[in-house]
Order: sequence, then structure tokens, then C-alpha cells
Amino acid sequence: MTGSSLNLTVVLPTRGDQKRLGRSLPRLCEALVALRARAPEAGEAEIVVVDDSGVGAAAAALPEILATLDRGSVEVSIRTVCTERSLGFGPAVMRGARDAVGAHLLVLHDDVLMDADGIAALLDVLHAEPTIFAAAPTLLRPAAPDSPPDSPPARVPARVVLLEDDWLRVREDSEASAGAASVNSIGGQRAVDVEVIPSAAVLVRRGEFLDLGGFDRLFGPATLEDVDLSMCARRRGRRLVEVLGAEALHLDLGDGLGELLEAPAARALVARNRLLLRWKHLSTRTDAADHLVGLWRTALEAGLTGDRETLEGIALAMDRLGEMAESRATLRGVAPMEL
Repeated sequence: MTGSSLNLTVVLPTRGDQKRLGRSLPRLCEALVALRARAPEAGEAEIVVVDDSGVGAAAAALPEILATLDRGSVEVSIRTVCTERSLGFGPAVMRGARDAVGAHLLVLHDDVLMDADGIAALLDVLHAEPTIFAAAPTLLRPAAPDSPPDSPPARVPARVVLLEDDWLRVREDSEASAGAASVNSIGGQRAVDVEVIPSAAVLVRRGEFLDLGGFDRLFGPATLEDVDLSMCARRRGRRLVEVLGAEALHLDLGDGLGELLEAPAARALVARNRLLLRWKHLSTRTDAADHLVGLWRTALEAGLTGDRETLEGIALAMDRLGEMAESRATLRGVAPMEL
């Protein structure tokens, strides 16, 4: 396999859970083998497993997992990149993206299952329309344990970004998730434009992803990095689409914070990242002034009600003001601003 013929790199960040990786990696290998057989023009593919355990857990589990693969699946190129310490989802993806060779990056959580048809559909869309920055599959969640037998997977709703009480909030969009959005035909695939791409499964062009900054380390270890990337892409006039002919089963929904932090600390980190997202994407000085008034009100209310997580989130965000300013400076069309 040569770099010139390598069209796709799948970046698979993991903390080394053998059960999760043992489910997703074999299925991914099978999908890439089938993709190559069905569509030789798609080019070669590789998998970069980013071991973000900090202790080599995934690297240690890989031999046993690979031993279960059939002969054809073993032919898929699999490389392991280990982090010296646990960085979190976004930074781990960036580690793999910089190490990747393929012209396209397919980012997958280690608990997401996709087949060859779904991957091919995403590639069709990106190849057909250069104005699209990212193509994502329709995410499905397994039926609830108390559902009737043979219940089909449920669709994960699309997300929208709303400004409420001067905080950016990300909410599920029931209309988009119900299929009310306008459907377009792109590269022979049915697709709808969306506001936010999911980090769980998304295909991008590697060069453009890195040029835009990818998942900003400002939001590490996890949560809202995909919302920030989506907002950055749309600032440049790039489109984000969900490809209806591609499906991905997300077995364990969540942003991974529960594996890294205790619940109170995770809530404080979410509050921190919501503030950092707001600050990074402030548009005008008037907007900033209004925000500071709202932030004072939020802090006062949190103090009076004993909302410790919100107060900690504000303090944590203040600690990253310098990093936020540096990140904000990379945005096009946004003037420097004192907060």
C-alpha cells in the first residue's frame, strides 16, 4: 500500500476497552474489505487505532482481537498510535488525524458499527460535492431493553445550537430527526443539511479538516468539540450533511466524560466548554457586553442556589481565557475582542 493510492483512513480512538474494541474493530475490517471488493475505485484504506488509555491497553488487546478475524479481514492495514497519557476524545482524534495518510478521514467512536454500503455512501457524497465539509451517517441507537422483541433501532435526533439566556445550548431537533428537512440528491445519495455533525461517525477530507483546526484542544478532553467544528465550518460557508442512505449503530451513547470524570466534575466541564464555545464565537463587542451582563447574572444565581458545578465551570473557563483567545484568532471574519 502506498500513500498515493491510500484514499481513506479510519481514525478509531479508544481507551482500550477490549469488549468495545472487540465488537467494533472486526466489523470495521469486514466493512473495509467489502468496500474494496465492491468499489475498487474507492482506493486503499487503513485503520489508525489511537490508544488513548495512557497505559497501552488497546495495543495489548489488539493481538487477541485480530486473531479472531478471518483471513481476508486481516489484509486491512491496522496501525496503533499510543498517547503517553489519556488525552480525551478530541485530542486523540487529532493525534490520529496527523498520523493518517489517507485523503479522507472517517472518524468513529469505538462503539460505532458501520458497514461497507454506509461508508461508500459517505464517500460518494464528498466526491460529488466540494462545498460539503463533512458527511455523517444516520446515527441509530439500540432499542431500549424494555422494548418489544425485534424492535428496530431508534434514530438519534439531529442537533441544533440555540442561544438561550445568553448561553449556547445544543438541543435535539425533533423536526430534523423526523425527516422534515429538505432532502437533496448528492452523488446519487439522499442527504439533508444539518447544523451539527456528530463526532461519533463523520467523514471529512483530511487536508480540509486539519486546515480548519479539527477538534479544538480547547474543549478537551471531551464534549462540544464537534459543535465547535461545525460552527467553524459553517463560518467558512461549508456544508454539513447527513446521508440518509448510510447508517451507523451507536451502541453506547455518550461523550465519554463518564469514563474520565466523576459526575460533578463532568458537569463542571460541560459548563466550562459551553462558556468557551460562546466566547470563541462571539460576533461583536455589543454581543460581548450583553454576554458579560448575562454571565454575571448566571454566576450570581448559581451562588445563591448553591449550583457549585456552574460556578466551577465559570472558573475553569476563566483559566482558559488565553487559550480561547488564541483559538478565536484563527477564525475568519472575527475581530479580536477583550472580554
